[in-house]
Amino acid sequence: MPEAEQSRTAGSSRRSGENAMSATVPTKRGAGGTPRIHGARIEFPARLRLAGFVPLSFTSVADFGLAPAAEVFTQGFAGYYVPITATPASLLGMVRQDSVDLTLSRIALLDGAPVAAAVIARRGWTCRLAGMAVLPGARRQGFGRALMEQLVTEARARGDRAMELEVIEQNEPAVALYENLGFLRMRRLTGHAGRPPTDPTATQPLEEIDVREFARLVAVHGFPDLPWQISAATLVHLGPPFQALRFGPSSVLISDPAVAPVSIRGIITEAGARGRGHALALLRAVFVRYPDREWRVGAIFPEDVAAIFAHAGLSVTSISQWQMTKPLR
Repeated sequence: MPEAEQSRTAGSSRRSGENAMSATVPTKRGAGGTPRIHGARIEFPARLRLAGFVPLSFTSVADFGLAPAAEVFTQGFAGYYVPITATPASLLGMVRQDSVDLTLSRIALLDGAPVAAAVIARRGWTCRLAGMAVLPGARRQGFGRALMEQLVTEARARGDRAMELEVIEQNEPAVALYENLGFLRMRRLTGHAGRPPTDPTATQPLEEIDVREFARLVAVHGFPDLPWQISAATLVHLGPPFQALRFGPSSVLISDPAVAPVSIRGIITEAGARGRGHALALLRAVFVRYPDREWRVGAIFPEDVAAIFAHAGLSVTSISQWQMTKPLR
């Protein structure tokens, strides 16, 4: 969708009184039926068929409504590598924790019915595509690309200097789409999981610290371009039942240890103490403190950082991600 074809208009949208952005783009319409909304359920014909150029409009998640937007995302992630069930509460949680802006997040509409949706977060000069989903009956029709082009155009217009995202490496069509749109691979992100062996000699005393202190350590000692989800600006918004534990110069952030699987959300070693085994000793002590647990590390850690989890006895998971960025200036 060339930028010259895009325009902001006060057009029709899902409900009267909403402001919608519209653009004429090559999309595929249903022959003998278009998408229709029935309450909270969205139905599509088996296959939308080509019928030329039609108006695709965009409205904000804030205007569309949290409950219907959550339903769009849930249906859009059906059959995905990692199925996601979205709720109004989970969307609001992303607002608090991930700096998601619901006024900048978009629902793409075809003939007034949703076909795709995207969540946008924003901090300073950088915005992040926190999630994008195309409904099953509307896939491979060009809606995802049209939505991405709209998001990039809007980001440039408001003065953002970069857009970031993470994409599952095994999702080759999505990776190809983002690269075609000018996104560059920064690094691979890997995940780990399993029930690690416990070392009975790993009895180092662990100090529980405030999650805010953990986030401060990440801000001071972490890489400046850490993935959004493990950055200090994200982690500072977590609290109990998350726990931050420290041993010497290393600290780790975990989810509620009483609820399986236990997730590791962050790990940091002070810059001057790296390479001396402190982080590994910390992890082994944590596994002794909470034995017989299943542990999970999402594919949100740079693979060079995540190597410590394999050394601690966790197995690499089958899903990895690319952290990508697109300069906007």
